[in-house]
Amino acid sequence: MRQRSRYPLLAILATSLAALVPAAPAAAQTAFTLYEMLEPGSAKFKITYDVTTARAGAEFFLNPIRVGSVATDESVIDLATGKELYFEVISGAQAKEQGLARARTPDDSKYIKVHLAQPIPEGGEARLRIIKTYEDAVSYFVDGETVVFDRGLGIRANAVVLPAGYELVGSRTPGIVTTLDDGRVKISFLNDRDDQLGVRVVGRRIGAGGDR
Repeated sequence: MRQRSRYPLLAILATSLAALVPAAPAAAQTAFTLYEMLEPGSAKFKITYDVTTARAGAEFFLNPIRVGSVATDESVIDLATGKELYFEVISGAQAKEQGLARARTPDDSKYIKVHLAQPIPEGGEARLRIIKTYEDAVSYFVDGETVVFDRGLGIRANAVVLPAGYELVGSRTPGIVTTLDDGRVKISFLNDRDDQLGVRVVGRRIGAGGDR
């Protein structure tokens, strides 16, 4: 004989409350970030962030806008379909109100809130490409005849691309140097730390240091 619950009302209340709690945002499982330096002196660099996430039931993905950086030209692409996804920029306070951020999140922090094409199914994933341009004079600046990109990078795989016409003359962190089809120099880094990898890349205009 099937035993009835001793607390049927509590079970109903628990189910009802669970339905009112928004699904937690998806968290990054694998990720790669490309930083492309724009016109020297502009303090602007383009970021292309490819991320795969697999939190079952998630309807949103939060991508933080780093403090001190001004973000423009944002777009989000679903890599499975190639279609653009709807997104909005919200504050830390809004993220907490919506149950998408931890209580210690600063109220004035900013996030790109991506609306996924569909909730992530059990055993499934979502693959996203988030594109944005940052203006940040602390991270990207001109120093005499050189340009400098100096930034802590938190994810595992990253690459920095120097402006067109610039050569690599210094890097604080070991990296793999390649040349793109358009002639720009790309430096790839692997972050094997538990915290941010301190990257400082220095480029100089070709010919600025003497005849070549």
